[in-house]
Amino acid sequence: MIYVDLPFYFAVAAIGFGLSLMTYRPIARHYEWPMGAWHENHPSLPIIIGLISTTVGLLFMAARWIDGGIYAAGALGLFGLGLAILWTAFLRVGSQISLILAPVCAGLLFVAWNFGTSALQYHTVRSEIRELRQQIEDQFGLKKAEPKKSQLN
Repeated sequence: MIYVDLPFYFAVAAIGFGLSLMTYRPIARHYEWPMGAWHENHPSLPIIIGLISTTVGLLFMAARWIDGGIYAAGALGLFGLGLAILWTAFLRVGSQISLILAPVCAGLLFVAWNFGTSALQYHTVRSEIRELRQQIEDQFGLKKAEPKKSQLN
């Protein structure tokens, strides 16, 4: 089984997209890039969304630091900053899609951090049957039948 640290990825995304939201308007005005309606007419709303998203990510980064994950916390900051630079400067898509991605990532980070990643798991009928089969095998001491040598060749 592959272990994926979902809160780490959500924190990187929350920091990166949040920073992108907070910095897009000044950068876009300087380089005369187009801006969406929210950045043009209501510049405080993207900044507030970005600030909240970045704050949630930075709080998670501080928690990782306190728990002894100094390198993980440093990587969170560096990858978040790298995502913000890539998203805003190179891709120039920081204005509109980050308005959706930043709060979604911050919300998913909040859920995964407070309730565990099992709150985000998607269970299918197949996975439920697999778990039920494993319970029955464990309870009754059943094993899967080994294939005969003639069946292997």
